[in-house]
Amino acid sequence: MALPFVVTLRGYDMRQVEALLARADEALAADSQATRASARDTLRTATLRRALRGYARRDVDSAIAERRQR
Repeated sequence: MALPFVVTLRGYDMRQVEALLARADEALAADSQATRASARDTLRTATLRRALRGYARRDVDSAIAERRQR
C-alpha cells in the first residue's frame, strides 16, 4: 500500500508506517467502540523507526494525529 507521503532522508520506515496506518484505518472503520479506542491507543503509543529513506516525519505525524481524533 503506497501512501501519499513524501519520501525523504531519515524519514519513518515506510513498511512500518503502512502497516500501522492500515491496521488503524481498519479498526477505526469498525462498529465497535472498544476496537476504535484500542486503535487510538495504538496510534498514541506507536514508536516509529527511522530509515535512511522513509516517509517524511511531519506528514506521518499529521496523519497519525488526524486518525487519533476519530
